[in-house]
Amino acid sequence: MSLANIRHQEEQLDAQIAQFRTQLRRLPRQTIYGRAPLEMALSAMGEIEERLQDAENNRRRLLAIKKAAQDELAALESVQQVDEARKELSQLKQQASRQPASEATAAEIRRLEQFIAEHSRRAEQTITANFEERRGQG
Repeated sequence: MSLANIRHQEEQLDAQIAQFRTQLRRLPRQTIYGRAPLEMALSAMGEIEERLQDAENNRRRLLAIKKAAQDELAALESVQQVDEARKELSQLKQQASRQPASEATAAEIRRLEQFIAEHSRRAEQTITANFEERRGQG
């Protein structure tokens, strides 16, 4: 499932929630001014409240799915960045082995090594946490 689909569903649920809240605000006035009988208004308000609660519950569940998808995407992006940094680091080290490394090259090697260590740790933590969540639910 894509994040675009999730966002679209979230927008639909937000619109439904807003519509149900508007209906709940308007029904009492319609009853007061005689446009809707009291029993019908009470019944309709009960149905609207049920639908509102269901929409809010669906939105809460959807947001949990959205967060999980964003976490997975962030972990994948981090892994990809680490892979690219490793390739760049490898090239710099090969270059440095053929000729003496300049101070700028040495600084870039240190920066890449630090970047790889930091982002590898983050990706590992995210992936491990997600794995443990799935394992705990299964």
